[in-house]
Amino acid sequence: MKRYALWIFLGLMVSGCVPTADFTELRDDVREVQADNKKLKQAEAELRKRVEAADKNSLPAATVKRLDTLDAAVADLKTRQQSLDQKLAALITQAEDTLRQLDSLSGRLEEPSPKPPPKAASPRPSPPSGFDNQAMLSPTASFNLAYNDYLKGNYDLAVAGFENFLHQYPSTSLAAHAQYWIGESYANKHEYRPAVDAYERLISSYPKSDKLPAALYKAALGYAELGDLAKARSLFKRLIEEHPQSDEAARAKQKLAELR
Repeated sequence: MKRYALWIFLGLMVSGCVPTADFTELRDDVREVQADNKKLKQAEAELRKRVEAADKNSLPAATVKRLDTLDAAVADLKTRQQSLDQKLAALITQAEDTLRQLDSLSGRLEEPSPKPPPKAASPRPSPPSGFDNQAMLSPTASFNLAYNDYLKGNYDLAVAGFENFLHQYPSTSLAAHAQYWIGESYANKHEYRPAVDAYERLISSYPKSDKLPAALYKAALGYAELGDLAKARSLFKRLIEEHPQSDEAARAKQKLAELR
């Protein structure tokens, strides 16, 4: 029964009913790997037709080189898939922990408890308006509030929420993530100049963040959209040199080839 509830919980996460940044990123990565896999299969089918008609040694050099490139891409895809499997396993463990906590809480709620003596009603203070409410929240709750707006497509509210988060909690571990999602909010609105500015702030302010490779990659894409191909190439090359093992570096190599 718990296993069935776990998959319901994961289904809610994927659909956006349970907004978590990690699971959303993983979902997007899985979709991208699936799309890459489809392209590779199409390319492989095309090349195999040529191979069936001739020995590899007699094939044109360009075709042989393309086959080697395809083999390397397949190997890279397998590595990315293994990484995604590891991330998924970690998230499933988190989900199971959450379910155990929910089961425990449910058991406590079902236990009868003595009713407290009635107290005189006291007037309830009016909650503050606007984003002043976030001052009453923990950093994680404040971040999730803005991220939930992002998931719903309320990008202006998301930007305002993340900006307020950065004002309230500039030194927390989530600060770089907030800066990243500001860039993503603008990018989803096709406002590439403020998007690039947001990614650049992350790159300069949080050089050790795990979001740095993604920020470099997205900033390069933004510059390409703005027509600044020289800057786009520069950032793609920097990403490949400084973070060669990242998933974004593999994508950057493909983008560099497309920009030539």
